[in-house]
Amino acid sequence: MKAVVYKKPQTIVVEDVPILQPDADQVLVNVMACGVCGSDIRYYYGENPWALHTLGRAEANRSDMILGHEFAGVVSAAGGAAGSGIIGKRVIAIAYNTCGVCELCITGRYHLCRETRHIGHGAGWGDIAYTPGGMAEFCPVWRTHALELPDSVSFEDAVLLDPLSVAVHAVRLSGVKPMDTCLVLGAGAVGQCIIQTARAFGARRVCCADISETALRIAETIGVDMAIDSSGGDVAEIIKRATNGKGVDFVFDTVGLADARLRPFTTLSPGGCWVNLVAADDTAVYSQMDLSSERRIMCSANSQYDDYLIGIKLMESGKFNAKPLITHRFGIDDAQKAFDVMMDKERHGAMKVVILPNS
Repeated sequence: MKAVVYKKPQTIVVEDVPILQPDADQVLVNVMACGVCGSDIRYYYGENPWALHTLGRAEANRSDMILGHEFAGVVSAAGGAAGSGIIGKRVIAIAYNTCGVCELCITGRYHLCRETRHIGHGAGWGDIAYTPGGMAEFCPVWRTHALELPDSVSFEDAVLLDPLSVAVHAVRLSGVKPMDTCLVLGAGAVGQCIIQTARAFGARRVCCADISETALRIAETIGVDMAIDSSGGDVAEIIKRATNGKGVDFVFDTVGLADARLRPFTTLSPGGCWVNLVAADDTAVYSQMDLSSERRIMCSANSQYDDYLIGIKLMESGKFNAKPLITHRFGIDDAQKAFDVMMDKERHGAMKVVILPNS
């Protein structure tokens, strides 16, 4: 089968590799669509974002890693009897599985498990020739992690379920409730998902800030209340004026607190919460006074299994619109072009780039 394989920093190749056969607890998915995530670009440049976000440390990447964790397709085979009932079904893959026995798993925090095996991220697979990924014609997925898709959700739309699950997790963790106000910093794919999720959870006003004209235009398309160009405007002052000096109840940071131009905590209302979704080595500077009036910082990492289910229901109900976010499509042979577009998103007017392995 054809697969997109990471070899070394700034080197990926499309090559023929053996079809990775499913174990007894897995099914084989004929991949119809796979998103190129910002994490994939970080892998391309030699970072390991999963280790940074989950383990809190930098780790080297394998040179035999098939990329891709945002993928959907049709179950074509089963490794055991448990999966035989969904052969021929349309599914979205939850791309990670955990040990199930550590303290984090047993206490319901399995998305932080240190022994995770992650499709498309190369984590936890041991000594095998190629680690599985969704940027391939076929990919094995655990039966328990292949969720059936409603007919109303296309394969291309379904690749947004991974970033949507991250957004659902962050919004649920934060405690957004009806009539709250939110600011989303960064209107990339996750930011766009947070905008729509916060609205679905009852937020009465959602604003976003970005330097990308493309991102701001798409945010307006999906119904953001205010799209702020942070390259030329004072975000904090704009938010203050828009809220009569109160500030917003929640800030969701998808770009990094270290960006001093955003003057982050001046946008928060008393009792407000700053939700950080970024893991990087940058140093963030703020004073203890910034946290006065019971302002809070919290971090959100990854997502949990039921966040995917909520994401599917948001899509099925029409409360989440994926189509404006999908801007480019490529066959698997043009994977390098897909990455090139993602690495220069503004020039190409790109948001979510999708690879179609079986087009």
